[in-house]
Amino acid sequence: MADDSGWGLDDLDGNASSLVSHRLGAWDLMIGGGPDAYIVTATGEAGARVANALSSVALDDDATTVDLTVGGQAVDYPRKCVLTRDEALAAIADLEADRLDGDRWEILE
Repeated sequence: MADDSGWGLDDLDGNASSLVSHRLGAWDLMIGGGPDAYIVTATGEAGARVANALSSVALDDDATTVDLTVGGQAVDYPRKCVLTRDEALAAIADLEADRLDGDRWEILE
């Protein structure tokens, strides 16, 4: 299991604790869900830029959405945005390096 490195993934249980946020350079970072599936979203430029991390895990079923609790609210998230722990940590590392690769990120402007 990859090291949490203080990002708060270990604290997310998908129930009582389901959202952490951080400031990372020019980005406001939100990590939600837990304990096995996560959403990572970054906003920048006062909300004018939004970037959603994308999963590279092949879909094993026909589900197009995944029900996750984020910030106390159950939401059906697009399957492509639901990350494993390692993917969430890799997405955070991208933001730390100020690198938003097209394969891992969907950028909404």
